[in-house]
Amino acid sequence: MTAAGPPSVSAGQALASSASHEWSNLVTTAVLGTDRKRLPIPPPGWESLRSADDPAVELLNRAAAVATARRAGMQPVPAPLRIESAPADERPECSTAAANLLARMLGGLHDTVLPEWFALGAMGGVRPPSYLIPALLLRGRRNPAFDLVARSAIGPRASWLADAMPELGVRVVAKSPPAGADPFLPPRPHADSAAVVSVIVQMFLDRSASWAAVAQLRLAVAAMDPSWLAALSLELNRAPFHSATERTRVELTGLTQIRREMIAALAPSESAGPVV
Repeated sequence: MTAAGPPSVSAGQALASSASHEWSNLVTTAVLGTDRKRLPIPPPGWESLRSADDPAVELLNRAAAVATARRAGMQPVPAPLRIESAPADERPECSTAAANLLARMLGGLHDTVLPEWFALGAMGGVRPPSYLIPALLLRGRRNPAFDLVARSAIGPRASWLADAMPELGVRVVAKSPPAGADPFLPPRPHADSAAVVSVIVQMFLDRSASWAAVAQLRLAVAAMDPSWLAALSLELNRAPFHSATERTRVELTGLTQIRREMIAALAPSESAGPVV
């Protein structure tokens, strides 16, 4: 009975094993340094084409040859699967000014008027810019009411992106808000915005517009008739300085200004005008 011999090794496998062994020797020598470890004699086929007297230069020459041989033997990786093209959306993107305001509000600056941005955008038939879609979808993960409104503004590309990039952790289909949850809508408009302006001014005069009241004051400004925002801005700038109310005054001044800018940026182009 004849004993089975060792399995045959192809020329390619032998070359790969030789290159791996030579590379390991060169790396070990490079780590220790040619002054501490003598450069080993190269196996047949791995000699330098042009030998160098300096061991360090000789090591680099041999390493370059081995690295080139190893790269030449690499197998190509399978081509990644191509995703479908983004669905078409005939609506135009909002203006650059409106997009910048949306980005600032998504970052937390005066996001009290964020619902109004979506309402105005829907009325004007525009959509958010493509580069803000991931941020909108990620914010919607923790607020289903916001998610519904944001996906309506984004359009069909919301589900497309959620499916194409599962690493975002975003649902392909929006989750319904829990029963009783408040919808993500602008606050109900005041019946008398002039009276609201008067109340806010009086709160600064009697110093009751402290930071503890800022949440209610934000909502009051967000619900005002836009035609009264200029008057409110003027009165806030006239308000006397006091340490107890100054932070609130700065907050409401910024909120009033960003709301005015947002309304102008999302207005139809023929009626849009500069914010004074």
